[in-house]
Formats: sequence, C-alpha cells, structure tokens
Amino acid sequence: AQRWLRRNSVCFYNTSACRITSAFGQSSLHQPSILSGSGSRYGDVKTNNLLNPSNPLLITSHAYSTRGGKRPRVPQMRDLQSVEEVIITAYEYLDDMSRRDISAVWARIALLMTKRQPKQRGKSSHNTGKLSFDDMEHMMHKIFNDTVNGIEDCGAREITEATLGMAKIVTILLQQGKRRGEDSSRVILRRLLLSNDMKPNRELFKHFANASVRKLDQFNSRDLSNLAYAYALIDYVPEFDDGSDLFDHIAMNAVDIHRKFNAQDISNMTWAYATLDIPHAVLFEALGDQVVASKHSKDFNPQAISNTAWAYAKVGIDHPELFEKLANHIVKTDSLNQFFPQALSNIVWAYATARVHHPKLFQKVADAAIQRVREFSNSQHVANLLWANAAMGIVDKQLFLSFVPTAAKLINTYNNQDLANIAWAYAVAGVDAPTLFNDHFINKCVEKEDGFETEALSQLHQWHLWQTKEESNPGLPIDLQERCFNAFISDEPTVSKLQDDVVAQLSHIGLDPKEEVLLGSGYRIDVLVEVNGKTIGVEVDGPHHFIGKGRSPLARTILKRRQVPPIDGIELVSVPYWNWDKLGKDQAKKQEYLRHLLSLKSDR
Repeated sequence: AQRWLRRNSVCFYNTSACRITSAFGQSSLHQPSILSGSGSRYGDVKTNNLLNPSNPLLITSHAYSTRGGKRPRVPQMRDLQSVEEVIITAYEYLDDMSRRDISAVWARIALLMTKRQPKQRGKSSHNTGKLSFDDMEHMMHKIFNDTVNGIEDCGAREITEATLGMAKIVTILLQQGKRRGEDSSRVILRRLLLSNDMKPNRELFKHFANASVRKLDQFNSRDLSNLAYAYALIDYVPEFDDGSDLFDHIAMNAVDIHRKFNAQDISNMTWAYATLDIPHAVLFEALGDQVVASKHSKDFNPQAISNTAWAYAKVGIDHPELFEKLANHIVKTDSLNQFFPQALSNIVWAYATARVHHPKLFQKVADAAIQRVREFSNSQHVANLLWANAAMGIVDKQLFLSFVPTAAKLINTYNNQDLANIAWAYAVAGVDAPTLFNDHFINKCVEKEDGFETEALSQLHQWHLWQTKEESNPGLPIDLQERCFNAFISDEPTVSKLQDDVVAQLSHIGLDPKEEVLLGSGYRIDVLVEVNGKTIGVEVDGPHHFIGKGRSPLARTILKRRQVPPIDGIELVSVPYWNWDKLGKDQAKKQEYLRHLLSLKSDR
C-alpha cells in the first residue's frame, strides 16, 4: 500500500498559494513555486505518450517481475552513465527504491553533470531514446516530490546525501548558467532547485534542515561534515524559530564527537564554516586538537591540508600546533607534485595570513612552484602565492623572476586586489620586472581605478614609490597617484605605551622628540630627533611589526626601512620591543641604550 501511495500520490504545485500540496493532504513544506511562470505542467502534465505501454522508453514493473512474485532488484545508481538514464531508472523503480536509493539519485546526477555525457554504446537497461520535455518533466517531478515528501523518514546518511547532491547540482547550475540548447533535465532542475531570482531555493533547503536538526544526534562525523559542506556550497545558514541556526547545532554535535573526525571530515567541516565566515572557536579548537593528536598525518591529502590551513587562517583562529604539524608534514613530503597550483597558493596564503613563520615550508612550496610555473593559469593563485611570500618577508629572487612571464600574461584577468597584490609583492621583493610593470599594467590599473579599496590603493602607492624613486621607471598617472597617496596617509596613528616610554627617555637625554611625523613619501615616523645636526627617525617596533612571536620583520616594516632613507633622506634606527623589555624599569639603562643607538656621548 505504501508503495502504491508513493507511486500514485501525484503532487500539485499551487502557485497562487505558494505551497506544495499533495493529493492526500497538505505537506509540511511551505515554499514558493519552484516552477517558473504560472502555467506549471505538473498537475496536468500530458502523459498519454509517456504512460502508453507501447512506449519503448518504459519497461513496466510487470516486465521485470520474477518467479515467486519478488520485486526486481533496484539497479545501482553508480552503474548509470547519463543523467537521462538515472532519471528513467529512478522513475521506473520508484516504488521499489529505499530512501538510500532515492538519495543516491541526486548524488549521481550531480556527479554526471560535471562529466561529458557519453554516447550510448551496446545494451542499456533502458532504451532511453529521446524523451520529450513533458516526459522528462513528469519523471523528474515525481522523483523530486518523493524525495521532498519522504525526507522526514530518512536517516542521517540519506538526508545528507540528498542535501549534498542537490547543493552540488545548484552550484553547477549557477556556475555554468543558462546554455543555449541545453538538456531538458537542466532546465527542469533549475526550476526545481532554484527560485525565480536564480538563487538556491531556500525553502526547499530549509525543509531539509528541519529534517536534519531533529536527528543530528544520529549523525556521524562524515554526515555532519558533509551536511555543513552542502549548505556552505549554496551559501545558506538556515535559522530556526528559537533563534539558533543549523550551524550552531552542527558545531555542538561535532564537538561532542570530534575525536571521531578523520582528515577529510575536518577539511570539509572547517572549510564550510570558513566559507560562511562562522568563526566557531570551540569547534575549531576541538578539531585542531584532533589534528595535532592524530598520528596519521599521511591521511591528509593535498586538498585536505590546503582547505584546513586556509579555513583556520580565513576565520582568524589561532592554533599554532595545528599549523606546525601541517607544515612539518608538507616539508617531509618527498614531492609536492600531487599538490595542484591552487593548493600550493592557498597553503602559503594561509600561513602568511595567520602570520605563522615557517621558512622551510615556504621554501618547499617555492621550489615546487618554480618547477611547475607553467601550470599556474589562474590569476588569483599567482597573486596570492607571490603576495604570501612577500608578506612574510621571504624574498626568493628566483621565484619572483620565474613568475614574471606568467604574471604578465594574466594581467587582463586580475581583479583589483590581484593587481595591487602583484605590484606590492614585487615592490617588497625589489625584483625589477619591466615586462610586467609596463604601460599595459598601468592602463589596467587606471581602467579599474574606481574598484580599488583603501588597502589596495596603499599598496599601489608603495609600488609607485618603488618604481619611480628606487627604479626610475614610469609610475601611475597623477590623478591615481594622488588617490593612492591620500589612501596611504589616511590611517590615524596610534601611540603605544612602549612608544611613550621611549619618547620620555629621549627627552631625558636632552633631545626634542617629535612624534608621528608625516614625511613627503607618505610614511609616518614614530619619533623624529635631531642629533648633531642630522635628522634621525626612531622606529619603536612593537610585537605587531614582526611575524608571530618571532623576530622576523613583516613586509611593511621591511619596505618602510628600505624606502624612507633614499626617498626622504632620513636615517632610521629601530628600538625592538624585546631589547627594551630587557631593560625593565631601569631608566638609566634605557637612556644609555638610546645614547648608544643614536651615537651620542654618554654623560658618565
């Protein structure tokens, strides 16, 4: 009886009421019509041809009946090689399919949509022929409604597989857009899974979220991570009436079983939260501890390593032990040939963003990138790779020289931030590249002028200084120069207690210190003093001038130290925080330290 109901309870889309209704009562799912327009064929689909027993597209269940009255065994979705074949098979076996079988339909469709559909060869389980649009629509609606109406009866794996399959299909449809002459299955999938404004059908995925949250305690680590991954793909965080959201509940359940998470689970889970900008500290801490505790670093494939490092850096979660373990694993790997360019780029971007100093890692990635420079065809991957090395003050001349032709070839594909990152990275590295930074590059900056944010304009200012003052090369046109300069000087200076103390001691030794002096280059000097007729800039370098907790200066510190003396004619000296901290509260020692630094004679 249940099979008969599933097969024959045709659902109707009531566009005026914006609800999905069933011939046997109102569904709990309330959503806008997912069929475009008001003339849905679903309730009155012309099925005479489809239901005709002589139609070669159909092989009825009677034709498959076996002796003893047993129902046929449902074909494995993984054995089907086209979307059309999956749809026909699922429709024909719908009353014999388990919930797991039905969820597998959506996973298989998603996978096949990313592949080139093969021509039918030899015998197939169905003579697929050429389905009319009406036939295909009827079949797909039947499968879709069976999935939606039965989601509450699904277990954790089935809910996750159906949700993830549909989310992947949505992603594919959005990435590829509408195509002329596309298959009818794509047109129908777009109507089913996207709303009228061509965004994911949130009411549909909210329905799945409601079914999920009631059973999350039954989800294992793989189910939880895949569920989070699915909703991150469609950029949707379902919220519930009590003010919580799906990701609150996923995190709580994941923390409880975090010791059962493997490398792929951790990668998918952290990537999902980072993609949605959800910095759940407790979850990230627990999963990071799991990575550190694991004795099987080899379980982390290149993509898992890249995604995990990227996720922690993206949400700003500090977990030094995790970064150290992942970096050591990469360094010990014999070859990075299995790491795609995107993975190599994301890894160093993550370490630079998190300010984790690991020179051996950067060298390993740089060597691999140099060997495989021709594989880098994505502008963002190139820009991030070079920016990361520069940001960490790691200047591998060979790396920057090797990427000049590739970076130049991709100029037309750079976005604003990529242009600024490339320019700034080469400025930090001090690697002259006239074939990259030519009129075409400058014209591209002018063309995109209105899209640069303040940080990018500041980067271009430093590049302009390098080009015009250090290398005597052409720079930016005057209007863009002024915008960049104004952006560069726009940050309000802040004075630390460390700087206050240094200034006080400079006064005690008879100098007249001036603070936060703006120079012609646009740089601000912490303290300016006159010593024996010479102007000297005193830079009070606190912890934020260095990488992590180490003593390696950040790129911005390196660039300032290099550019100010030749451009502004001012000698710079540095007071690093660790030297000052060693002097404690002994003012005499502090004053003697400053006299020695500035080559002043001691009063003693």
